[in-house]
Amino acid sequence: MEIEKLKHTLFNVNHLCSHIAYSRAEVKKIEFDKHKQVYTDVHRLLDIYICSLIDELIVFEKFVNEEDNFYLSDTLYALTPLMDYIKKFDSLRSKRNKLLAHHNRDKKKVFAPWWKELEGKRFATTNEEERMIFSTVKCINEILKKRFTKELNEIWEEYNREIDEYEKYITEAPSVDSYKDIAPIITEVQKRMKEQNFTFTIMSKK
Repeated sequence: MEIEKLKHTLFNVNHLCSHIAYSRAEVKKIEFDKHKQVYTDVHRLLDIYICSLIDELIVFEKFVNEEDNFYLSDTLYALTPLMDYIKKFDSLRSKRNKLLAHHNRDKKKVFAPWWKELEGKRFATTNEEERMIFSTVKCINEILKKRFTKELNEIWEEYNREIDEYEKYITEAPSVDSYKDIAPIITEVQKRMKEQNFTFTIMSKK
């Protein structure tokens, strides 16, 4: 078995499922009437995460089919109904592609409005159905965690060290005077606008 490939999938699935669970828990605290945009944007992010999870599970399925390993096959056998359930909500992929990742554009960059792309697609129609989607995500993660506890712990230990090093690099990076950095660009844009007979203040230090 190519153990590193398995670990990569376990890491990604666990990372995605954890973020889905945390974001789902936090979005419940948002008062929709007061913070509609934040509420909507978090839900859109959740759609992206779920699509990424589906993609990762397809990677896992391909990996299992290439391996001659009963333990892997048994795991996939148990997971398949859960995977199929999430895939039924094909509006998720269309929303990710046409509304979020590639706004109103298809693969050829032709204008493809999301509201037309979503016609006939299945989406959660009730809070209960939405809850079932997130419960399914949790079940998938729990099965993989219980089946591959050792492998997941190993990859987390390795990658957590690398993540900690990267975060340390970011926090210790020297500060940049952001306005000074962009000021020549603003000056050039203002000059070009003036050349074309239209001008207004596009950015100020405040």
